[in-house]
Parts: sequence; C-alpha cells; structure tokens
Amino acid sequence: MKRYIVFVMLLFSLDSLAQQLDVGWDYPIKPGTNEWKNLKSYEEQLNSYNIPSEIIKKISTEELVKTCLAYPEWRMINAYSDRQAGLANVIGLFNGFHELLVRHDAAKELIKVYVKMDPLVIDRNWTSLQKGTYSFQFTCIEMLLSHGVIVRQLDETDIRVLLNEAISKYKSKKQMEDMCSLWYLSPTAGLCLSILEKDGLLIKSNSDLQLFQQTFMTEDIEILERIIEESEKRIKL
Repeated sequence: MKRYIVFVMLLFSLDSLAQQLDVGWDYPIKPGTNEWKNLKSYEEQLNSYNIPSEIIKKISTEELVKTCLAYPEWRMINAYSDRQAGLANVIGLFNGFHELLVRHDAAKELIKVYVKMDPLVIDRNWTSLQKGTYSFQFTCIEMLLSHGVIVRQLDETDIRVLLNEAISKYKSKKQMEDMCSLWYLSPTAGLCLSILEKDGLLIKSNSDLQLFQQTFMTEDIEILERIIEESEKRIKL
C-alpha cells in the first residue's frame, strides 16, 4: 500500500524536475496540459517525449543527462516488483536514454550531477509530496549510474569519487528518520554493488548479493550494510 501511495504521488510531481534541473531540452508536451490530453493514446503520449533526430545529436551530454533525469515517465520504474526490470522498461521508452548510453562521457556528466545532490537538503517543513519528489531524484540517478554501460566507463578516479559519494549519501539518508526505508536506501547500495562488481569479486559466492544485484530490492538491511562496508574497504585500497 505504501508503494502504491508513493507511485500515485509521483504521477503528479515529476514534471517539476525539469525546472529544478534547468533542462537544456524541454519537453514540448507535458503531462496535464491540453496538448497532452488531446493525444489519442498512451503510445502517442510516450512518442511525444522523444527528441527529434535532427536535434538529439546536437544536444551536449550535460544537457542530455538533465533531460533524461527529468523524463516524465521515470515513475514507471516503480510499476515493477523488480527495479532492474523497471529501469530497462523506462530506458526503452525514450530515445534520450538510448543516446545517452552511447555517449563516451555519460558517466562523468552523471557524476557531476550526483556529487551536487544532498539528501539532507530536505526540510522537515516540506510536504510529503515535496519530500517524495526530491528523494525520488536519487533513485533515478543512482539507477542510471548503476547501468552496466555507465559502470564500464568508470576509471579508477571515477570509482573512488562515486563510491565516496554513494557511501556519504547512504549514511545521510539513514539520518532522516521520516524518510529512511529499505526502499530508499536500496538504489544507493545497489550503485555501490554495481561498482564493486566491476572488479568481479564480491558476489560470486553470495546468493543474497546475487539476488539483490538482479532486483535492487531487499527486505534485509544487513545486505545493504555489507555492501557499504565492502565499498569503504574498496576506496581504502
């Protein structure tokens, strides 16, 4: 029930991300507008988000990252019981993601955005909708950063920066008693696990970690804590 409520909240809040991220490519037709309502099918609505072919190659990777993070259908990632399946579905809906994943500098531009994000910015006086909208931005970017194509772009400096940031954000999230949940923490730990698995060592003999890597979902905080512990060891090497 709690996940359903969060999902419904996101239906009405994600178009504000474009303004918050100062998007280079702004979606010309947005959910809730008259133009949106006049489209005859959900397929037409999805197609209206796609960036024209004559424009997409001209958009900088920096702008493309912001555009992808502000994609209005990110909410669909939570329509699945498996977050990885949800991510694959969302990526398949929008040509901006396809373009981002072939950009050689995609990882570095995503990292630039991620390091500026702070879970503790959330004000206790914010409404539940405001808190949910802001916290969901972390899920979006952490899931993108965890994608295999992005992880393979990481050099050693990127790995250390990203692990440090993810560990810090994980600990910050845990400080927020009214927001902290396994649902909120899992993408952060999942990002760390994806980076650790680049070394190919951690999950081979651990079935719990293997399952978590497949879904980015768990009901066991100890799995997340172990990933963070291993991440802290990795950055000390």
